[in-house]
Amino acid sequence: MFSENNQISGRQVFRLLTYDFLGMGTLLLPTMLADTAGRDGIFCILAGILSTFLYLKLLRYLLKGMKTSYPDFLKQKCGKVCGYVLWGGYFLYFILMASYTAYLFSTLMLNGLVENISFYQVLLLILLLAFYGMAGGIEGRARVYEILFWFLMIPLFLMLFAACREVKPAYWSPVFVADGKEVLSGSYYVLFCYSMVSIVLFLKEYVADRRKCVGAAEKAVWFSGGVFAALYLILIGLFGVEALAQMKFPAVTMMSRVQVTGGFLKRTDAFMFSIWFFTLYAMLNSMVFYSGNLAEKVIRDCGGYLEGKKRMLPYIILLLLVYGVTVLFYRNQQILDSVTFLLWKIGTPFVVGVPVLLCLTGERKKHNKKVRVLVLVCFLFGFLFLQGCNVAELEDKAFPVLLNIRDQDDFQNVWLNHEYAGNKEVDYNHLKVVLIERSFLEKEAEVEDMLSMLEQEKEVPWNAYVMTTESCDRLAQTEGELDVLLGNYLEELLENTSGIDQKAYPTLGMLYEERVNHLETLYIPFVDIEGEQSGAVQDDTGKPQITAYEVWKRGRAAGLVDTDTARAAFFTQNFADDYTLQLAPELYVKVDAASCRVKETEKIGAGGLTEQIVTVTVTGEGEILSGTVSASEKEQLLNTRMEDYLNATASHALEKEIDITNSYRNLGADNRTWYFKYQNTPAAYEKDIKIQYLVKINWKLE
Repeated sequence: MFSENNQISGRQVFRLLTYDFLGMGTLLLPTMLADTAGRDGIFCILAGILSTFLYLKLLRYLLKGMKTSYPDFLKQKCGKVCGYVLWGGYFLYFILMASYTAYLFSTLMLNGLVENISFYQVLLLILLLAFYGMAGGIEGRARVYEILFWFLMIPLFLMLFAACREVKPAYWSPVFVADGKEVLSGSYYVLFCYSMVSIVLFLKEYVADRRKCVGAAEKAVWFSGGVFAALYLILIGLFGVEALAQMKFPAVTMMSRVQVTGGFLKRTDAFMFSIWFFTLYAMLNSMVFYSGNLAEKVIRDCGGYLEGKKRMLPYIILLLLVYGVTVLFYRNQQILDSVTFLLWKIGTPFVVGVPVLLCLTGERKKHNKKVRVLVLVCFLFGFLFLQGCNVAELEDKAFPVLLNIRDQDDFQNVWLNHEYAGNKEVDYNHLKVVLIERSFLEKEAEVEDMLSMLEQEKEVPWNAYVMTTESCDRLAQTEGELDVLLGNYLEELLENTSGIDQKAYPTLGMLYEERVNHLETLYIPFVDIEGEQSGAVQDDTGKPQITAYEVWKRGRAAGLVDTDTARAAFFTQNFADDYTLQLAPELYVKVDAASCRVKETEKIGAGGLTEQIVTVTVTGEGEILSGTVSASEKEQLLNTRMEDYLNATASHALEKEIDITNSYRNLGADNRTWYFKYQNTPAAYEKDIKIQYLVKINWKLE
């Protein structure tokens, strides 16, 4: 049976604090660290964790000398007038943090889950739910959080694990390039997220075993710090530091990228929004609860006493105040920016500094409590299925699997016409492929506007494949000859390509990232009618096939290459499970389980000039598919011929300033000298390098 003594356990303190740390930290911290310290942000997280542990040592010392509640201790230690001033500072901080959390919570819901509903309605629902939580007291909320803890953390860990498959470790380097000021700024951001640890002082009067209070906080810091570090490394590995620095909620974007899009919800990963729903809800409740705690003590000192239903009166007033402040944030960006600055630059030093300065000089029935816990859980999970006030039924929706983007100057009109054409609401959750005409793709400014608009709209899934063609209408004419919709056919064309990993093909999310990263060389499949060459008229019964690839180099189109060049690039970048190539008129070979290792080196060439060589060492197993090789030639000749083939392919691509090894993105990890040389002049890179293959394949010879 649950006790009714208004006390919580050390384990519940750990989980309460973990919610407070993770809610705002996972949403905001990655972008802030990427914008200040870049790849060295991981060291800022470590510095913030260590600083917080030192701070907890100080709080432990302070708690030993506290015989009363923390607010009363402030009056005893600082005097009545100064004590009330400090109460006012804490009260203002809690209210502003509660309002900022409510704003963040409402914005997240509107951007990621619900549609056709106003900000004011979402905010009202959240605050009504917060009031219900207040009615349950700290015990009721702590029990809910304790029960749900692993139901939230395990899905989060599974999502992080699933995202690891798409991480590019080269994006983690180079490190130790941020200056001291940038590292200090990043560490301060981490400390801001951990400034909530000071509320263990307010929790003292509610913890049954006060000796476990600081220990629980230390565990919460370790746990949340590990999540911050893992999340930050994954986000940098997925998006790159430049793209990450410009994202609003990168952790939410990551969920959209690694999950398969769904139909009933706006995204199937909407279930993952429960992580932030509960953590932000916990943060909101905590801030309102502690501000209410101060209000009750002020009423007590004035001779008043709240009991029964009257004890909820301060919380009603406080929630109304939070509603008003949050609406101000929503309606006036300048007020939001000013308050954010106030919280970061004044609020954090206040709540952290006051304890440092101090070191230096109603009963409810049990069955009602259980019902409250059950209703609260059901209400929160019910938020996951909100679609707004005017949700369209499935029969009133259209689910396109292909989005055609033709050569038009005003893409916005194309987007709007496509979205609202006909009598049905368009839902892009099942979209498979974005097909862009080459004439449009080659217009850099128009494509930049298109990508910016699509990214802001958030309607099209990040993991939709991108393909190009000469005429979208020409391909559309073939749909009647196909057994499936054209979008599904094109998706199958990519995913069923023999030997090529799906990660080789660009998605819309990759194009978003490259708008700012400018690191990658991607290969967008060019689709044409079988047997046709660009624009040639042929048999209408032909099926679309991949006949070439448009090179997308560091955020812009760079021309077509043939399929052999693209497959050589996929093979070199380890995107090919097997690789078949023709080494002579009658000699076809196949390489299995190959591994290509790229290394940048400098060699002394003719005349003593230094040459920049990108060396690719190829290892694995190979076999002859057709043709014969004399016993005297055997393995060495096959390796030499394969080297000649790959070197010729690479040289031909370099003539077009295309590096099939994609080595530029790895310079930060592999060659810091080259990285600093070319980071501001990337266009010169392909002009300066040479590519050399060293093939060491073990051939199966009969």
